[in-house]
Amino acid sequence: MLKLAMLGMWHTHADGIVRQVAAHPREFALVGFHDPDKEVVASRRKQWKLEDAKVFASAEKLLKEPLDGVVVEGRVHDNLKLARLALEAGKPVMLEKPAGVDLGEFRSLLELAQRKHLHVQMIYLFRYMSAVQELLTRVRKGQLGRIYEFRARLPKPLDDYARFVEELKPYKGGMFFEMAGHMVDLMVTLLGKPKTVTPFLGHHHAEGPAAYIDNAVAVCGFANAWGILEVPALEVAPHSRRFEVYGTEGACIIPHLGSGHLANKNVQPIDVFQAGAKDWERIELPAATLQIGDLREFAACIAGKKRPDFSMEHDLTVQETLLRASGMVGKT
Repeated sequence: MLKLAMLGMWHTHADGIVRQVAAHPREFALVGFHDPDKEVVASRRKQWKLEDAKVFASAEKLLKEPLDGVVVEGRVHDNLKLARLALEAGKPVMLEKPAGVDLGEFRSLLELAQRKHLHVQMIYLFRYMSAVQELLTRVRKGQLGRIYEFRARLPKPLDDYARFVEELKPYKGGMFFEMAGHMVDLMVTLLGKPKTVTPFLGHHHAEGPAAYIDNAVAVCGFANAWGILEVPALEVAPHSRRFEVYGTEGACIIPHLGSGHLANKNVQPIDVFQAGAKDWERIELPAATLQIGDLREFAACIAGKKRPDFSMEHDLTVQETLLRASGMVGKT
Protein backbone atom coordinates (compact mmCIF):
# COMPACT_ATOMS: atom_id res chain seq x y z
CA MET A 1 0.00 0.00 0.00
CA LEU A 2 1.31 3.43 -0.98
CA LYS A 3 0.97 5.88 1.91
CA LEU A 4 0.24 9.40 0.66
CA ALA A 5 -0.30 12.83 2.14
CA MET A 6 -2.25 15.64 0.50
CA LEU A 7 -0.82 19.15 0.79
CA GLY A 8 -3.47 21.62 -0.30
CA MET A 9 -7.08 20.51 -0.63
CA TRP A 10 -8.47 23.30 -2.79
CA HIS A 11 -7.99 22.18 -6.40
CA THR A 12 -10.97 20.75 -8.29
CA HIS A 13 -9.01 17.67 -9.32
CA ALA A 14 -8.25 16.78 -5.69
CA ASP A 15 -11.72 15.26 -5.47
CA GLY A 16 -10.87 12.61 -8.06
CA ILE A 17 -7.64 11.66 -6.30
CA VAL A 18 -9.46 11.21 -2.99
CA ARG A 19 -12.19 9.12 -4.63
CA GLN A 20 -9.70 6.84 -6.39
CA VAL A 21 -7.64 6.31 -3.25
CA ALA A 22 -10.82 5.37 -1.38
CA ALA A 23 -11.85 3.01 -4.19
CA HIS A 24 -8.49 1.17 -4.12
CA PRO A 25 -7.65 0.68 -0.42
CA ARG A 26 -5.27 -2.21 -1.11
CA GLU A 27 -3.11 0.03 -3.29
CA PHE A 28 -3.28 3.48 -1.68
CA ALA A 29 -4.01 5.29 1.57
CA LEU A 30 -4.21 8.97 2.44
CA VAL A 31 -2.44 9.32 5.78
CA GLY A 32 -3.37 12.96 6.29
CA PHE A 33 -4.27 16.32 4.83
CA HIS A 34 -3.25 19.94 5.21
CA ASP A 35 -4.61 23.17 3.80
CA PRO A 36 -3.97 26.60 5.34
CA ASP A 37 -7.52 27.75 4.57
CA LYS A 38 -9.92 26.61 7.28
CA GLU A 39 -12.95 27.14 5.02
CA VAL A 40 -11.43 24.85 2.38
CA VAL A 41 -10.76 22.21 5.05
CA ALA A 42 -14.33 22.42 6.39
CA SER A 43 -15.81 22.18 2.89
CA ARG A 44 -13.66 19.22 1.89
CA ARG A 45 -14.32 17.39 5.16
CA LYS A 46 -18.02 17.53 4.39
CA GLN A 47 -17.65 16.72 0.68
CA TRP A 48 -15.26 13.81 1.16
CA LYS A 49 -16.81 12.54 4.41
CA LEU A 50 -13.51 12.90 6.23
CA GLU A 51 -14.89 13.05 9.75
CA ASP A 52 -12.17 10.73 11.05
CA ALA A 53 -9.37 11.82 8.71
CA LYS A 54 -6.27 13.46 10.08
CA VAL A 55 -6.04 17.12 9.07
CA PHE A 56 -2.75 18.57 10.23
CA ALA A 57 -2.24 22.14 11.40
CA SER A 58 0.89 22.55 9.30
CA ALA A 59 2.54 20.96 6.29
CA GLU A 60 5.68 20.38 8.34
CA LYS A 61 3.83 18.25 10.91
CA LEU A 62 2.16 16.19 8.20
CA LEU A 63 5.48 15.56 6.45
CA LYS A 64 6.88 13.98 9.62
CA GLU A 65 4.44 11.09 9.21
CA PRO A 66 5.64 7.85 7.55
CA LEU A 67 4.89 8.62 3.90
CA ASP A 68 5.76 7.19 0.50
CA GLY A 69 4.72 10.29 -1.44
CA VAL A 70 2.86 13.59 -1.41
CA VAL A 71 0.00 14.82 -3.61
CA VAL A 72 -0.06 18.62 -3.98
CA GLU A 73 -3.57 19.96 -4.67
CA GLY A 74 -3.63 23.55 -3.40
CA ARG A 75 -4.09 26.81 -5.24
CA VAL A 76 -1.89 27.00 -8.31
CA HIS A 77 0.16 29.96 -7.07
CA ASP A 78 0.89 28.13 -3.77
CA ASN A 79 1.62 24.65 -5.08
CA LEU A 80 5.32 24.99 -5.86
CA LYS A 81 6.04 26.07 -2.29
CA LEU A 82 4.11 23.06 -0.98
CA ALA A 83 5.93 20.75 -3.39
CA ARG A 84 9.30 22.13 -2.25
CA LEU A 85 8.44 21.39 1.37
CA ALA A 86 7.69 17.79 0.39
CA LEU A 87 10.93 17.38 -1.56
CA GLU A 88 12.97 18.91 1.24
CA ALA A 89 11.41 16.31 3.54
CA GLY A 90 12.59 13.60 1.14
CA LYS A 91 9.19 12.76 -0.38
CA PRO A 92 8.38 12.29 -4.09
CA VAL A 93 5.58 14.51 -5.38
CA MET A 94 2.50 14.34 -7.57
CA LEU A 95 1.94 17.99 -8.54
CA GLU A 96 -1.37 19.32 -9.79
CA LYS A 97 -1.39 21.26 -13.06
CA PRO A 98 -0.32 23.85 -14.04
CA ALA A 99 3.12 23.96 -12.43
CA GLY A 100 2.76 27.32 -10.70
CA VAL A 101 3.16 30.77 -12.24
CA ASP A 102 6.94 31.25 -12.16
CA LEU A 103 9.02 29.23 -14.62
CA GLY A 104 12.24 29.81 -12.69
CA GLU A 105 10.64 28.52 -9.50
CA PHE A 106 9.45 25.36 -11.25
CA ARG A 107 12.85 24.81 -12.84
CA SER A 108 14.46 25.18 -9.41
CA LEU A 109 11.98 22.67 -7.95
CA LEU A 110 12.89 20.08 -10.58
CA GLU A 111 16.60 20.68 -10.01
CA LEU A 112 16.04 20.02 -6.30
CA ALA A 113 14.21 16.79 -7.15
CA GLN A 114 17.08 15.66 -9.38
CA ARG A 115 19.69 16.41 -6.71
CA LYS A 116 17.70 14.40 -4.18
CA HIS A 117 16.88 11.63 -6.70
CA LEU A 118 13.16 12.13 -6.10
CA HIS A 119 10.35 11.77 -8.61
CA VAL A 120 8.08 14.71 -9.50
CA GLN A 121 5.04 13.85 -11.62
CA MET A 122 2.60 16.38 -13.03
CA ILE A 123 -1.10 15.52 -12.84
CA TYR A 124 -2.48 16.10 -16.34
CA LEU A 125 -5.46 13.81 -16.08
CA PHE A 126 -6.18 13.47 -19.80
CA ARG A 127 -2.91 11.52 -20.22
CA TYR A 128 -4.49 8.19 -19.34
CA MET A 129 -7.84 8.62 -21.05
CA SER A 130 -8.61 5.68 -23.36
CA ALA A 131 -8.82 7.78 -26.51
CA VAL A 132 -5.61 9.68 -25.73
CA GLN A 133 -3.74 6.43 -25.15
CA GLU A 134 -5.12 5.06 -28.44
CA LEU A 135 -3.99 8.20 -30.28
CA LEU A 136 -0.49 7.98 -28.78
CA THR A 137 -0.21 4.30 -29.68
CA ARG A 138 -1.11 4.96 -33.31
CA VAL A 139 1.35 7.85 -33.56
CA ARG A 140 4.17 5.79 -32.01
CA LYS A 141 3.50 2.98 -34.50
CA GLY A 142 3.89 5.48 -37.33
CA GLN A 143 0.32 5.03 -38.54
CA LEU A 144 -0.21 8.79 -39.01
CA GLY A 145 3.09 9.37 -40.81
CA ARG A 146 4.67 12.75 -40.18
CA ILE A 147 2.38 14.99 -38.17
CA TYR A 148 1.86 18.39 -39.74
CA GLU A 149 -0.99 19.76 -37.59
CA PHE A 150 -2.13 19.44 -34.00
CA ARG A 151 -5.34 21.24 -33.16
CA ALA A 152 -7.24 21.25 -29.88
CA ARG A 153 -9.96 23.15 -28.09
CA LEU A 154 -10.98 22.97 -24.45
CA PRO A 155 -13.90 25.32 -23.81
CA LYS A 156 -15.53 26.22 -20.52
CA PRO A 157 -19.29 26.81 -20.26
CA LEU A 158 -20.64 30.33 -20.24
CA ASP A 159 -22.81 29.44 -17.23
CA ASP A 160 -19.65 29.26 -15.08
CA TYR A 161 -18.28 32.60 -16.28
CA ALA A 162 -18.71 34.63 -13.08
CA ARG A 163 -17.16 31.95 -10.89
CA PHE A 164 -14.04 31.72 -13.00
CA VAL A 165 -13.63 35.50 -13.25
CA GLU A 166 -13.21 35.50 -9.48
CA GLU A 167 -11.20 32.29 -9.26
CA LEU A 168 -8.68 33.23 -11.95
CA LYS A 169 -8.00 36.80 -10.82
CA PRO A 170 -4.38 36.03 -9.89
CA TYR A 171 -3.49 34.85 -13.40
CA LYS A 172 -2.89 37.16 -16.35
CA GLY A 173 -3.64 34.33 -18.79
CA GLY A 174 -7.17 33.85 -17.44
CA MET A 175 -9.06 30.83 -18.70
CA PHE A 176 -6.36 29.99 -21.25
CA PHE A 177 -3.80 29.52 -18.47
CA GLU A 178 -6.28 27.39 -16.53
CA MET A 179 -7.10 24.95 -19.35
CA ALA A 180 -4.46 25.01 -22.08
CA GLY A 181 -1.90 22.93 -20.20
CA HIS A 182 -3.82 19.76 -21.06
CA MET A 183 -3.46 20.54 -24.76
CA VAL A 184 0.15 21.64 -24.47
CA ASP A 185 0.98 18.40 -22.65
CA LEU A 186 -0.24 16.25 -25.55
CA MET A 187 1.14 18.59 -28.22
CA VAL A 188 4.64 18.47 -26.71
CA THR A 189 4.37 14.69 -26.38
CA LEU A 190 3.67 14.43 -30.12
CA LEU A 191 5.83 17.23 -31.53
CA GLY A 192 8.42 18.22 -28.93
CA LYS A 193 9.31 21.76 -27.94
CA PRO A 194 7.87 24.46 -30.22
CA LYS A 195 10.22 26.86 -31.94
CA THR A 196 7.71 29.71 -31.75
CA VAL A 197 4.70 30.45 -29.56
CA THR A 198 2.31 33.23 -30.61
CA PRO A 199 -0.61 34.01 -28.28
CA PHE A 200 -3.83 35.76 -29.25
CA LEU A 201 -5.47 36.63 -25.94
CA GLY A 202 -8.89 38.24 -25.95
CA HIS A 203 -11.76 39.37 -23.76
CA HIS A 204 -14.82 38.89 -25.95
CA HIS A 205 -17.69 38.73 -23.48
CA ALA A 206 -19.99 41.77 -23.27
CA GLU A 207 -19.63 41.64 -19.49
CA GLY A 208 -16.88 41.11 -16.97
CA PRO A 209 -13.54 42.86 -16.44
CA ALA A 210 -11.78 43.72 -19.70
CA ALA A 211 -8.50 42.30 -18.38
CA TYR A 212 -9.96 38.80 -17.97
CA ILE A 213 -8.91 36.52 -20.85
CA ASP A 214 -12.04 34.61 -21.85
CA ASN A 215 -11.34 33.70 -25.49
CA ALA A 216 -7.82 32.85 -26.58
CA VAL A 217 -5.88 31.07 -29.28
CA ALA A 218 -2.19 30.22 -29.41
CA VAL A 219 -0.31 29.14 -32.52
CA CYS A 220 2.84 27.10 -31.92
CA GLY A 221 5.38 26.63 -34.68
CA PHE A 222 7.44 23.47 -35.14
CA ALA A 223 9.94 22.51 -37.85
CA ASN A 224 7.27 20.73 -39.90
CA ALA A 225 3.99 21.38 -38.13
CA TRP A 226 1.61 23.84 -36.52
CA GLY A 227 -0.01 23.48 -33.13
CA ILE A 228 -3.25 25.42 -32.70
CA LEU A 229 -4.72 25.73 -29.20
CA GLU A 230 -8.14 27.24 -28.45
CA VAL A 231 -9.74 28.01 -25.08
CA PRO A 232 -13.04 29.92 -25.03
CA ALA A 233 -14.84 30.53 -21.75
CA LEU A 234 -18.08 31.36 -23.61
CA GLU A 235 -19.26 27.90 -24.69
CA VAL A 236 -22.94 26.96 -24.92
CA ALA A 237 -22.60 23.96 -27.29
CA PRO A 238 -22.23 20.56 -25.54
CA HIS A 239 -19.60 17.92 -26.27
CA SER A 240 -17.19 20.32 -27.97
CA ARG A 241 -13.83 19.47 -26.39
CA ARG A 242 -11.68 18.12 -29.22
CA PHE A 243 -8.16 16.92 -30.01
CA GLU A 244 -7.24 16.61 -33.68
CA VAL A 245 -3.99 15.24 -35.12
CA TYR A 246 -3.27 15.19 -38.87
CA GLY A 247 -0.36 13.45 -40.55
CA THR A 248 0.87 12.45 -43.99
CA GLU A 249 -0.43 8.87 -43.58
CA GLY A 250 -3.55 9.35 -41.50
CA ALA A 251 -5.42 11.30 -38.87
CA CYS A 252 -7.02 10.88 -35.45
CA ILE A 253 -9.73 12.98 -33.85
CA ILE A 254 -11.04 12.69 -30.32
CA PRO A 255 -14.47 14.27 -30.83
CA HIS A 256 -15.15 14.92 -27.15
CA LEU A 257 -12.74 14.47 -24.28
CA GLY A 258 -15.27 14.73 -21.52
CA SER A 259 -14.13 16.08 -18.18
CA GLY A 260 -11.88 14.96 -15.42
CA HIS A 261 -14.29 15.67 -12.58
CA LEU A 262 -17.79 15.67 -14.13
CA ALA A 263 -19.87 12.74 -15.33
CA ASN A 264 -18.41 10.92 -18.32
CA LYS A 265 -19.91 8.37 -20.67
CA ASN A 266 -18.88 4.72 -20.36
CA VAL A 267 -17.60 4.74 -23.93
CA GLN A 268 -15.07 7.16 -25.36
CA PRO A 269 -14.96 7.44 -29.17
CA ILE A 270 -12.01 8.23 -31.41
CA ASP A 271 -12.29 8.83 -35.15
CA VAL A 272 -9.39 7.51 -37.26
CA PHE A 273 -8.48 7.73 -40.91
CA GLN A 274 -5.75 5.82 -42.72
CA ALA A 275 -4.38 6.83 -46.11
CA GLY A 276 -6.06 4.72 -48.79
CA ALA A 277 -9.22 4.09 -46.80
CA LYS A 278 -12.59 5.09 -48.18
CA ASP A 279 -13.77 6.94 -45.08
CA TRP A 280 -13.23 7.66 -41.41
CA GLU A 281 -13.68 4.85 -38.90
CA ARG A 282 -15.14 5.43 -35.45
CA ILE A 283 -13.75 3.28 -32.65
CA GLU A 284 -15.63 3.22 -29.36
CA LEU A 285 -13.33 2.47 -26.46
CA PRO A 286 -14.29 1.59 -22.89
CA ALA A 287 -13.68 4.80 -20.96
CA ALA A 288 -10.77 4.48 -18.55
CA THR A 289 -11.38 5.48 -14.93
CA LEU A 290 -9.61 8.80 -14.56
CA GLN A 291 -6.78 9.46 -12.11
CA ILE A 292 -6.20 5.86 -11.06
CA GLY A 293 -3.77 5.70 -13.99
CA ASP A 294 -1.88 8.70 -12.63
CA LEU A 295 -1.71 7.14 -9.16
CA ARG A 296 -0.48 3.79 -10.47
CA GLU A 297 2.13 5.50 -12.64
CA PHE A 298 3.38 7.38 -9.58
CA ALA A 299 3.53 4.20 -7.49
CA ALA A 300 5.44 2.29 -10.17
CA CYS A 301 7.93 5.10 -10.76
CA ILE A 302 8.83 5.70 -7.12
CA ALA A 303 9.18 1.93 -6.62
CA GLY A 304 11.70 1.89 -9.47
CA LYS A 305 9.59 -0.51 -11.52
CA LYS A 306 9.52 1.68 -14.63
CA ARG A 307 10.75 4.90 -16.17
CA PRO A 308 8.25 7.77 -16.13
CA ASP A 309 5.92 8.00 -19.10
CA PHE A 310 6.47 11.78 -18.98
CA SER A 311 9.89 13.03 -17.92
CA MET A 312 10.56 16.07 -15.75
CA GLU A 313 12.22 17.65 -18.81
CA HIS A 314 8.95 17.14 -20.69
CA ASP A 315 7.00 18.76 -17.86
CA LEU A 316 9.35 21.76 -17.85
CA THR A 317 8.85 22.20 -21.61
CA VAL A 318 5.08 22.00 -21.14
CA GLN A 319 5.13 24.66 -18.43
CA GLU A 320 7.37 27.01 -20.39
CA THR A 321 5.16 26.65 -23.47
CA LEU A 322 1.99 27.20 -21.42
CA LEU A 323 3.34 30.37 -19.80
CA ARG A 324 4.50 31.74 -23.14
CA ALA A 325 1.15 30.94 -24.76
CA SER A 326 -0.68 32.57 -21.82
CA GLY A 327 1.32 35.79 -22.15
CA MET A 328 2.83 35.17 -18.73
CA VAL A 329 6.50 34.80 -19.68
CA GLY A 330 8.79 35.52 -22.61
CA LYS A 331 11.13 33.01 -24.20
CA THR A 332 13.68 31.73 -21.65
